[in-house]
Amino acid sequence: MNRKLQIAGAAGAFLVVAGSVAFFYGSNVGADAAETGGEEAQNGPPPAPVTIAEAEQRSLAPHSETPGSVVSTRDSLVAAATSGKIEWVAEVGAEVEKDAVIARIDPADARLTRDNTAAEVNRLTARANYLDSFYKRFVGLGEDAGESEASLDEMRSNRDEALQAVKQAEVALRRAGINLARTEVKAPFAGRVVSQETQVGEYANPGTQLIRLVDTRRLEVTARAPANLARNIAAGDTIKVTSGAQSADATIRAIVPVGDALSRMLELRLELPEADWYIGSAVRVRLPAAVAKTVTAVPRDALILRADRVSVFVIGEDNTAKRIDVELGTAEGQFIEVIGEVSPGDKVVIRGGERLRDGQSVTIGTTTPEPSA
Repeated sequence: MNRKLQIAGAAGAFLVVAGSVAFFYGSNVGADAAETGGEEAQNGPPPAPVTIAEAEQRSLAPHSETPGSVVSTRDSLVAAATSGKIEWVAEVGAEVEKDAVIARIDPADARLTRDNTAAEVNRLTARANYLDSFYKRFVGLGEDAGESEASLDEMRSNRDEALQAVKQAEVALRRAGINLARTEVKAPFAGRVVSQETQVGEYANPGTQLIRLVDTRRLEVTARAPANLARNIAAGDTIKVTSGAQSADATIRAIVPVGDALSRMLELRLELPEADWYIGSAVRVRLPAAVAKTVTAVPRDALILRADRVSVFVIGEDNTAKRIDVELGTAEGQFIEVIGEVSPGDKVVIRGGERLRDGQSVTIGTTTPEPSA
């Protein structure tokens, strides 16, 4: 019994000593924590690294999109200009230059017509020369010729009629030469053969469609827009056009000022720069929905969005951040109008503002270049 009491007393003494040690060390740790927290509260959070950009004065306008499609400026159904059997037609997909032969018509009939007309010209020329010499001979004899004035007038008339017949035959000869040349159908412009409208062995008459030829180098966009949008643009303006991930700046070539009776839409034609776009591709045309106005704008990345407000951080000369609540206005590209105590030239935070506190000091990194519109 006494031994058990001794063991219990020793254990109690150990617990008392251990508790004293824990109390001692615990008091020191708490003191250290309190000292550190007080120092941080006194000095504030450390400077936050941020990236900045300048608020700008920009001319912005709200935009609306309308569908359009890519078309060629030249799309022709090339037809035969003379008659004959088709001997050859260019293959579909062939790329040809201007004046390249794209189809051939049997030239036999055209060649015979030309040769026959040339012979007729020679015959009529010989007769005209004979009548001219005959007339001049009698005129040179004068009164010794014994011919009356009426006879001389008749000779002169026959001569002149023969000369006119020669001119008519020469015109026919030129026409026969043109018809012979037309048996080789040539491309009116550089382009690509899209379809064969006739086949080898068929007979062509003037006007028979042979080939569809499309200029794939000179492209433009056709789109339709409501009249209220068309009022905000003019020929020569630059409009952004997108096709999937691709985009290009197109120039308005023409606004057709005739609206469709049903849709009340006007047609727009926009010149595309050289681009690897397919004819027939669907595009979106970005049109201003109102007249542009001059505003204070910041990059979209400067906005701090919360459930109850929208704000930006402006960096002062002492490199401290000031949170300014703003209202949003017109947006265009990467810039958006801000309405509030933000002025052009103010430095706004575009990276690192998510955890930034009002009044916190910052360290400024490399200024981001102006985002593309």
